[in-house]
Amino acid sequence: MDRRLGGKPLGNRQLGESFWPDLGNLLSAVKRAMWITLLNLFRKPVTVHYPTVKRVYPDRFRGVLALTYDKETAEENCIGCRLCEYVCPPQVIKVEMLKAEKRNFAKTFTLELYACEFCELCVQVCPTDAIIMMKSFDLATSDRRELLLDKDRLHTIGLQFEPSWATGTGLRAMQTPPKAPAADAKAEVKGAKSEGGAAPLQGGAATLEGGAATLEGGAATLEGGAG
Repeated sequence: MDRRLGGKPLGNRQLGESFWPDLGNLLSAVKRAMWITLLNLFRKPVTVHYPTVKRVYPDRFRGVLALTYDKETAEENCIGCRLCEYVCPPQVIKVEMLKAEKRNFAKTFTLELYACEFCELCVQVCPTDAIIMMKSFDLATSDRRELLLDKDRLHTIGLQFEPSWATGTGLRAMQTPPKAPAADAKAEVKGAKSEGGAAPLQGGAATLEGGAATLEGGAATLEGGAG
């Protein structure tokens, strides 16, 4: 490509040939940007000054994980069954069971929140609704070690934030296929079939009665002949 100076050819255009068009495009872009800024200057802001101002979470929001207590007995709901540990895709949950006389407990329960996928599979498989997701994400920190949560920290989070609507029992109920018709409905169907079959039987009874009358008429004829 020819690259000469002094107003001579520079490829397919003269040197300085596109300066004014480019300047016009630049001024036009600045004008459009300033116009958009002016339009949004008087609009209500969509941002909030977090954490001093917090938005209301949606009803179906599910954030950080936590462990729960039984509201009636105040005991830990976790029985240390380790189903959450087995189902966890990134394997960030570690549970050690403590066997007792009446029931089992979790001796240790650790969750590496910095590697959690928030897939909610641990919540779905929990038979006692011991692990749930909270309506909060407020665990930001600059130290990675603070996101290694033990059992006590998980219980504290469960008491600190509002729980979400989703529990293992609720989620499994939503995913269960519809049940088959009840036994009462089957009995009603059988009763309807029996009633429908009663009409032919009644007709057959009328036929039998007509036959009996014929037999009686024949008997009377025989008696008259005998006389």
